[in-house]
Amino acid sequence: MNFWIIAIALLAIPAVIISWPLITGPARDKMTGVFIILMTPLAGVLAYQYIGTPEAIGLVAATPASSPQQQQAHSSQQGQMDELVASLQQRLLENPDDPEGWLILGRSLKTMQRYTEAETSFKNANRLVPNDPRIMIELAESSLFASGEAQISPEIRQLLESALAIDPDQQKGLWLIGMAAAQDGDEAAAITFWQRLLDQLDPASGAAGSVNQQIEMARTRLGGADPLATAEEPDASAPLVTKKAAREPVVAEPAVEGFNIPVTITISDDLSGSIPANAVLFVFMHPAGAVGMPLAVKRLSPRGFPMSLNFSDADLLNPGGSLQDFEQLDISARISMKGIANAATGDYQADRVTLDTKNVRGIALDLDQRVP
Repeated sequence: MNFWIIAIALLAIPAVIISWPLITGPARDKMTGVFIILMTPLAGVLAYQYIGTPEAIGLVAATPASSPQQQQAHSSQQGQMDELVASLQQRLLENPDDPEGWLILGRSLKTMQRYTEAETSFKNANRLVPNDPRIMIELAESSLFASGEAQISPEIRQLLESALAIDPDQQKGLWLIGMAAAQDGDEAAAITFWQRLLDQLDPASGAAGSVNQQIEMARTRLGGADPLATAEEPDASAPLVTKKAAREPVVAEPAVEGFNIPVTITISDDLSGSIPANAVLFVFMHPAGAVGMPLAVKRLSPRGFPMSLNFSDADLLNPGGSLQDFEQLDISARISMKGIANAATGDYQADRVTLDTKNVRGIALDLDQRVP
């Protein structure tokens, strides 16, 4: 009964508002206004009886996949982020000559995986403050993500080289330029760049572990030789000269500072040979036991296994928090054959692994199952 009272009230209130100019007018208009007020709720109730589901009023709601509190929190966080970004975009429309504003907007959009918009923001920042290595490397990274390709293009590589020529110690730049060298088969150059990055990291950090893994993998591809004994260190101020080689790209993205969770992803041999070109690897992080919108997600090309990467606070979809705010986290991985975030039949997936954030260890995910 309460449902029908509320429903009639919700229909009557807007009917009164709409009809108010008629009710306060001449007598003829008053009759029309009263007719609208009476008929609108009646028509709504009758329409629901015919095309709605009246029996659903008495049913007990099904248990949701996640709690209402979790759903509300996720929705609220996403809404707040959208509002902040929209507010910043409006401010930059009014004051487009604010490079720091464009930089902040670009980083926010990148966190939200709106990579094309992030790339545009970083381009505006780079236009206003040319030759700033921070902005140049952010632009290079967002351009790579926006392209949807794992392979680093010559244009992106040139941007990285120019940034490192200005500041040879830019950590993200060293990581990406090492990727570029490895993708082109110049393992010696990749190892040298990554070694320079490693020298800046805490040896006990997850980031250092991830970089070490990539160095060891590159040495294996090189045949076990020590490149430092036979090759000179590349000059960051000079263009990177590399040799081409037919190999899968090395894909990884370690965080280089702060709290890190290292993740290694492998794939079973019987699945590795049947991945379509448009497939996408998603790596998700949720609060333990939760479903729905993840805390963090990475979108990668499913090439170059075994793959090493790191999750850090910089990957949070809602910036400003920390992965350490959660006692336990679930980490999962899936290769989408259609390139979409939602699971579909035929996708490859790994078992979800739960991590204790007070006792961080390396996470291993093995893509060995098909989604039924």
